[in-house]
Amino acid sequence: MVNVNPLISIIVATYNSGNVLKGCIESVINQTYKHYELIIIDGGSTDSTLQIIGDYKKFITRWVNEKDKGIYDAWNKGVKISAGDWITFIGSDDTLYPTALADYVFFINSGNLAEYQFVSSKMHLVTQQNKIIKTLGRPWNWEKSRLENGIAHPGSMHHKNIFEQFGLFDINYKICGDYELLLRPGKKIKAAFMSKITVRMAQGGVSGNGLKLFKEHYHAVTVTGELNKFYATFFFILQLCKYYTKSILRKSGIDI
Repeated sequence: MVNVNPLISIIVATYNSGNVLKGCIESVINQTYKHYELIIIDGGSTDSTLQIIGDYKKFITRWVNEKDKGIYDAWNKGVKISAGDWITFIGSDDTLYPTALADYVFFINSGNLAEYQFVSSKMHLVTQQNKIIKTLGRPWNWEKSRLENGIAHPGSMHHKNIFEQFGLFDINYKICGDYELLLRPGKKIKAAFMSKITVRMAQGGVSGNGLKLFKEHYHAVTVTGELNKFYATFFFILQLCKYYTKSILRKSGIDI
């Protein structure tokens, strides 16, 4: 039976995020859909992060302040204390567009997707000055996505049953843990795509480390995705060449 008014758990991991957290929290507060809980997992910040959390405590359902082993460890803590039917993760420097949650709920209800495991959309990748660079986000497709992760993960919706059936994030990953989780169900994953832009994600962060990103991706697709290592190696080299070529062109002032 479709839950027309599902509770959405929004999980934000923070660590010394004082310069960006306010915008993130306010983007949640300003959602037109109000049936959500905001959970903040802080890794022991020493800047103004805790002060900001205190300033907005009436809007925060639960928060934790303790050392962790990285973002996926923090997210796992959030999942464990969440109560939502659907769970979404946003970075402390990400912001949701005002109708993001409402758009997702309408899409899920209108498509009778209440028992799906994952629903994603599109996002704006922005500079640190909040200038839009490009739009990212494609549908999850097992054959294509096992080679290349084209989904926009920030703000995407995970039904609680994906964690119940396949476990929490693997904290051995530092960049691709969200991707690895989606590989676990294999071809049987129930995934849908909403062709709307729901979030702004700031450029940079751990995912900006190209070599480490591609190494983790290779491990995920060959171990969890069980992709043939010959194809995975070929694609690894191809993507790495494209990444460094684009980096060189950008440094030369060529916009691509």
